[in-house]
Amino acid sequence: MILSMLHTSIKVLLRPAAQALRIYWPPILVIQAFALIVVVCYYKLEATADFFAIIAEVKANGGLIFVAVSTIISGGIVPEILKRIFRPAGVTPSSPGELANQFAMWAGLGILIDQIYQLQSNLFGDGTEFVILLQKVFVDQGLFAPFITQPYIVACFLLHETAYRPANWISVVFSKTMVRRVLTLYATCLTFWPVMLLVIYSLPQGLQFPLFLFANAAYSILMIFIARQQAGTA
Repeated sequence: MILSMLHTSIKVLLRPAAQALRIYWPPILVIQAFALIVVVCYYKLEATADFFAIIAEVKANGGLIFVAVSTIISGGIVPEILKRIFRPAGVTPSSPGELANQFAMWAGLGILIDQIYQLQSNLFGDGTEFVILLQKVFVDQGLFAPFITQPYIVACFLLHETAYRPANWISVVFSKTMVRRVLTLYATCLTFWPVMLLVIYSLPQGLQFPLFLFANAAYSILMIFIARQQAGTA
């Protein structure tokens, strides 16, 4: 009985992700494949060393401004272009107000992720041993994702949905609606990020965030689709 209820609950949580994948699997697959190619090139092609050194230098010199702007492009602009190509008939594009909210969310999320990667590097070092990679993925997905990044994402969407009224926003954030929406996004997160993070954390710390940008472009398509569904049924 308990196992049956658990199985049903998991299916309900993953249903939005399955719907999104059925529609947008081509661009998601292409982006993930490109991210994997990047890592293979880094470790197998010495000719790409200068290119990766330039990327790391640009990221280091750009600081938080680079982090914020590049995440907006990765999570907001590139996926929106791809969705306009693959979006089925009848699905409306995001309004200017939605996009503005999403861009602000991506800027903050990018800074947050960059700080998490730096913290992980300080905690566990930059080794590529499998045990170290597993530790980083566990902390990322077992702590940061359910308690920091996913609640942050949902809270940002709720801010737009409540028309930026503080009292309304607070009442929803501290409700079962918030918990349900975070759990749905987190379930989707667990189907995408653990394997991708093994790839990301296998690179030096200076290149982890640039690679995250590629992965984020794919995940954004799933996440925005689910968040908009949640808003429509709220």
